[in-house]
Amino acid sequence: MQTALPASRPEPTAEGEAEAARWGPVLALAGLHGAVTLAWVVYNLYLVQLLVRAGFDAYLATVLLTVEGLAGAVLEPLMGSLSDRARTGLFRRFYLVLGGVLLASFLFVALPLAASGTRPGPATFLPTLLIAWACAMAVFRAPALSLLGRYARPGSLPLAASVLTTAAGLVGAAAPSARAWLLALGPMPTFTVASVALLVTALVVRTMDRRAGEPTVVEVEPVETNAVARRAAWFLFLVGTSAGLAFRFLLDGLPRAGAGPGASASVIVTALFLGTALAGIPLGRVALGRVGGGPVTAIGLALLVAGVAVTPLLDGARPVLLAAACLGAALAAMQNGLFAYSLSAVRIGRAGLGMGLLLGGSGFALGLFNVLFAVRRPTATTSLLVAAGLYALTLLLLQGVRAGTRSLAQP
Repeated sequence: MQTALPASRPEPTAEGEAEAARWGPVLALAGLHGAVTLAWVVYNLYLVQLLVRAGFDAYLATVLLTVEGLAGAVLEPLMGSLSDRARTGLFRRFYLVLGGVLLASFLFVALPLAASGTRPGPATFLPTLLIAWACAMAVFRAPALSLLGRYARPGSLPLAASVLTTAAGLVGAAAPSARAWLLALGPMPTFTVASVALLVTALVVRTMDRRAGEPTVVEVEPVETNAVARRAAWFLFLVGTSAGLAFRFLLDGLPRAGAGPGASASVIVTALFLGTALAGIPLGRVALGRVGGGPVTAIGLALLVAGVAVTPLLDGARPVLLAAACLGAALAAMQNGLFAYSLSAVRIGRAGLGMGLLLGGSGFALGLFNVLFAVRRPTATTSLLVAAGLYALTLLLLQGVRAGTRSLAQP
């Protein structure tokens, strides 16, 4: 059996790199990933405002984010696994994707409507609707992103994943400057636009998937022990948790540590995500060359450990902004590799479960992060040092994922 290591250097093929991935569906999937990112940006921007408008205390936002993160930790792997197993009937992968998108879009528009009501009345159900929306997003995200394994060969997965990384980076880079405009627009128009973006991009993915025809890789079940599969699954979930928690601490500490004349917190965040967006595709192409995706991911994590640790020592706007952009590029290298590894880390043909475990770990990190910050918010320097330690842990855990993937690929 040919190895399914997505981050390894691809073997030469007669078709060549041009046919290694079906770029139409990949671009459509990147659009959906960008729309999901936009929806979460809008949600986090308006969450406290909606709760206060409905008569709830602002502190409830922290409780809700914690519950939503923990719910995602369960739902993401469950829905991913369900999309792998169900080939026909109601729970086919695209039924889960379209059904989840429709439900999430409907609930998203309902949120500002409920918040504008009274208590007792529609506003009473706002917290329930907020949790329901987050759960609806968890229903379709892993099944949708796992389609990347259908559109690209294992060797080209780092480059295909880089398109998704770039889409999310562009949305993240635009978010700080668009914040005032989105707030001025008002909740109802903003939530409606985000809902329409979700629906349209999901329909485009569906159209492109139909045109794509048969998958590039035949999904076969290799023979492996349950112990190997379970170990790979746990490692992948822990990687998602460690990387997700590190990212939360990085976003908390970096703007506060570097903010000053010429480098405001919003500008630093923009530089971080812009670095991710600009470096995503070039690093994906590097992963297809002699270096290979595994070393690129490992180097990205090593640079994150070193860069995050030294950032508190920097002084001046230019060094801080340059460091933020470089950290964003390192994030792109890491994210490309994690997306690619998750699609075959558990076993071939279980891409949905693998992606769900990675995303579920990130959801668990969100819940854990809010619990930790509810107790006490650390200083900016402490947040960055914790982020550096967690990225070092992610690098170690990733070696376990790679070892498990190699074991599953053995004939």
